Formats: sequence, structure tokens, C-alpha cells
Amino acid sequence: MSDRLARCRRLLAELGLDAVLITRPSDVRYLSGFRGADTALLIGEELAHIVTDARYWEQVREEVTGFELSEATAGDLVADALAAGVTLLGATMRLGFQGGDLSYASYRGLRRAHAGRLRDVGARVTRLRMVKDDAELEIMRRAAKVTDDALAAVVADGLCGRRECDVAWQLQAELHRLGAEGEAFTTIVAAGGHAAHAHAIPGERVIAPGELVIIDTGARVDGYCSDITRTYAAGAEPGTDLRRVYDVVLAAQLAGTAAVRAGAGGQADVDEAARRVITEAGYGERFGHGTGHGVGLEIHESPRLGRLHGDPLAAGMVVTVEPGVYVEGLAGVRIEDTVVVTDGGCEILTRYPKELQVVG
Repeated sequence: MSDRLARCRRLLAELGLDAVLITRPSDVRYLSGFRGADTALLIGEELAHIVTDARYWEQVREEVTGFELSEATAGDLVADALAAGVTLLGATMRLGFQGGDLSYASYRGLRRAHAGRLRDVGARVTRLRMVKDDAELEIMRRAAKVTDDALAAVVADGLCGRRECDVAWQLQAELHRLGAEGEAFTTIVAAGGHAAHAHAIPGERVIAPGELVIIDTGARVDGYCSDITRTYAAGAEPGTDLRRVYDVVLAAQLAGTAAVRAGAGGQADVDEAARRVITEAGYGERFGHGTGHGVGLEIHESPRLGRLHGDPLAAGMVVTVEPGVYVEGLAGVRIEDTVVVTDGGCEILTRYPKELQVVG
């Protein structure tokens, strides 16, 4: 973790801070390796403390190196972390905090108790995670492989006549069987008109022949996520109109993927490449979400690949490319891959076939 801590400390110097209080669980794990909950880090130029209560002291000793354990006893994590900081750096230290991850009550307590300068560092610490190292990428390749294999196993059992929720539950079981520690997010299985809801919740609805079925799923392996979406034809080839929608979304997904490379803009290049295909085909108003997002210790993280906002891409970032078209009351189509940004393009991690499959 030494390189990660060094980058965090350089950030402190840039922001003119003596220390930063880190409370976002994914950032705590990234910088320390700790996998538990209810824990904060206090990082300064010459200090690295992990603050947690008695439930996790032994786990910290097993999982974390390079940090001193500050045993929290007051029942208020932020107050305990601040007390450790005051002891180490003095009451007037210049302290950064992650405002998006503190409750208003915790922030008020921090402001009342701290005599020095406070600064919300926003997402600056979190964005240290955007470029993945080789070890992270290898884990994410494993997560993608688990996801591909789980999806293939479930689809092989057919879709017609099954409830959406049953397909989703089987996917969850397959992910575990294949080595995932859990789902990266709640699996989406949606058929027919229900699939026009981009983030539909699988329910009691039975998948009928002739419907298109969206399945959006992902594994979490060693903390890291994968993300894939495929759309299937249940029981029979779709009609001409639905087949055209599928072909348009596939063309958009391929165009967006082709635009991914180091130096590309998430909005100006990747989102625009995918959105142009859909808009020119006459479905622009039916593609309401962004083309993609970063993936890592969280299923949605920086960088952004959106229609209104996008980040410049750099080699080692991991993003999704997931355009979709949603026709209210009739169908939805979305195709998504997780890819690694490279200097010359991208490496596709999710390799399950994208061509339309008819599944009985």
C-alpha cells in the first residue's frame, strides 16, 4: 500500500492540509487493505492511523500493515478519529474530510470539536482509485470471467416460462459457486415491457416467448466488481422492429467501445460515439442514461462517460460501455461490457458473446 499512501500524501501537500480523515469504506480498503466496516483512516505526512472499535481490532491486526491502530472507544467514529488526530497533530491541525460520506450530524460534531481549519476534499481521495495497478486488473479479469461463466450457465437452462426473480436468484447462486464473494450489485432480469425500465427490479413476472430479456449482472471478487449486460430473445427470433432496435444498440456499443482509449473524453468521444448511432437511427430520445461509468471497488465510480459530463480517460482505468434503447410498454435493449483503457484502445474483460441469442 506504500505507493497508494504516497499518492494520498502528495494530495495533502497540494491541498495544504496536515491530515485527511477518510471514512468512505472503499477508500479505507484501497489505502489500508482493511475489509471491515465502521472504520476511518487518519493520514498525514508522517502518520497513518486506522481508527475502529473493539469489534475489528483483531481483524485490523490480521489484515493491515503500515498503519497504527487507534482504538475507538467513544462510540462515535468521527469523534474518536478527531481525538486521535488532535493527540498526534494538535488541536489546530488543518484537516481534510470526505463531506459526501459524513452525515450532517457527524459534520456538525466535527466542526464543533475541531479548532483548526477544515476542508472538504470531495472526491479527490476517491479519484486516486481511478487508474488500476496490475494486481487490481488481474482481480478484475477474474471477476469478469466468473460473471461470464455464471451468465452462460444460467442461460443454458432457458428463459421461457421462468419468473424474472428465479433467473436472478440462480445467477446469484452461480456467482457464488464459481468463486465470487457476492454480487457486485443486485442483478437485473427484465422481460418485455418491464425491460423498458432501465433499472428494473426482477419480480414475479413470467418470461413469455417472443419477448426480449435484459440481464444485467456482475460478480464481486476480492472486493472488485465486474459488470455485464446482455439482451436475449426468448423462444423465437424477434420481429423486424425489435430486431432493428437490437442491431442499433449493438452498433452503438461497438462504436462506443472503439472510441475508448487513453486520452479520449468520456463525454466528447465515448458517449458521443455511441449516442450518435442511436440518435441517427431515430431512437435518441429513448437513450436517457450515460454510456458508461468507472468500475472497481465500487460498481459505480469515476471516471464518468455521460451525455452531460465525462472525464478524460487514462490507461489502466476500467469502465463500462452500455448504451441502451427503451421503448415504453414494449421492450428494452442494453448491451454492456467492462473494459480496461489502454494506450491504443481497450481490453474487453467481459467476453460473453454479444450477438443476439434465441433462448428457449
